[in-house]
Amino acid sequence: MKHTLTLLTALLLAPLVALHAGDSIKTPLDSVPFTRGKEGYACYRCPTLAVSAKGTLLAFCEGRVNGHKDEDDMDVVLKRSTDGGRTWGRLQVLANDGRNPCKNQCPVVLPSGRILLVWLWNKWIRSEKHRTTREVFVIHSDDDGVTWSKPRNITASVYQPEWKWYGTGPCHAIVKRSEPHKGRIIVPARHNAKKAHMVSHVIYSDDGGETWHIGGSVPREQTTEATAVELSNGDLMLNSRNQNDGENHRVVSISKDAGATFTETWLEKALVEPRGCQASLLFHSLNPATGKGNILFSNPANATVRSDGALKLSEDDGRTWTKAFRYAKKPAPNFTGYSDIAVMPDGSVGILYERGDLDDAREKNERYDEVGFMVVPFADIRTPLPPASKGGSTP
Repeated sequence: MKHTLTLLTALLLAPLVALHAGDSIKTPLDSVPFTRGKEGYACYRCPTLAVSAKGTLLAFCEGRVNGHKDEDDMDVVLKRSTDGGRTWGRLQVLANDGRNPCKNQCPVVLPSGRILLVWLWNKWIRSEKHRTTREVFVIHSDDDGVTWSKPRNITASVYQPEWKWYGTGPCHAIVKRSEPHKGRIIVPARHNAKKAHMVSHVIYSDDGGETWHIGGSVPREQTTEATAVELSNGDLMLNSRNQNDGENHRVVSISKDAGATFTETWLEKALVEPRGCQASLLFHSLNPATGKGNILFSNPANATVRSDGALKLSEDDGRTWTKAFRYAKKPAPNFTGYSDIAVMPDGSVGILYERGDLDDAREKNERYDEVGFMVVPFADIRTPLPPASKGGSTP
């Protein structure tokens, strides 16, 4: 099985490696907003990205105080860039409660220009086996991310009594552009309960983030960190990390009622992942040839290790995936992990992502050296992808 996955990964990545060899007309902008061991944090993880109404880039991260472990002291931090990501301002700490972790931040820019940030808090625990429940908070900025409101606890509105461990994103949230429920804020989330393993769901607000509600859940267990996009017809697509051993592909689910329920669900074999890893989904534009949405997807495009970070493009609302661009500086075993993507003011694509080195490709020995930022012209996402295996995009 291991040799089969290795061969499959090699076939899928061959065109991506060819592109990186120098097919782009110019070198994409590349900068480093967060570096491990600097500015008070041992490392930075789970980057999320937003572009403000004024065009300011907002790069959010979990600043982890002692190391990369998921269960320890961490804060939600932010850096802003007013020059398209060439340089970054001072580090701002948006959420800090001593050693109690603040994490899983999800930013979204509202039509009014207000920036909302949903994030999680829980009491410090020693390890995963001590997980119990979490609390959900929201803050906002009305001055382009310079200052932020006091946190507001919305847990009672977005948490079922039987739910235990909980997550949001980590990735950007969205605002629906069209009916049904135009203007609805959608935040990807996940939960587990005594009778269910982790399941992806959404939470939403219809009044600009004042009140919140629980939306639908994906009808498939072992779906975890998710990312959402609105399609050209107003449907909602939720794309979830898949924790089922041996599948190594994303789970996709469709909602036709703005996230109240999810019905049509499938295993998307065109989108490979290394046995579960966060990813990001984004509506870029309408495709003039198909009349459907140009949808972008970002993740480590490797079936065995977190490597080969790449953008993939669908020109038909996520039904087929035909083009790609590998943004990883080097192929496996160079590390690329969690990422988030946003449309830049000029239509290019901004990518905020974890990167570093793998000491041994056979081991899960990621090194979170830095969080890098790259800008890729949309036209550069053009390397042809091979067709997905039979049934890849069929519900």
